[in-house]
Amino acid sequence: MNKTQLIKKLSNLTDQSEAKCKNILSKLDNLIFDALKKGETIRINNIGKFYVKRVCGRTLKNPKTRRSYYSRSKNIVAFKISKALRNSII
Repeated sequence: MNKTQLIKKLSNLTDQSEAKCKNILSKLDNLIFDALKKGETIRINNIGKFYVKRVCGRTLKNPKTRRSYYSRSKNIVAFKISKALRNSII
């Protein structure tokens, strides 16, 4: 399901216009992005949690040239699925 299909289904379920649902979804995106930029964790019951994870730098090797280089540490966004969602899928 893509974003457009999600907006249509949300519109049908809530009896709201698609434009209003699209606006709400974009505001939700902005809230999540801003919270993750601040390093906060977002927990959504029965779905999971989004959090920022620090990945340490490491030495990598190009298999073609066999040349080594260093990848610096960085922050990534991680997602941990909830137990309820995992059990409903499996």
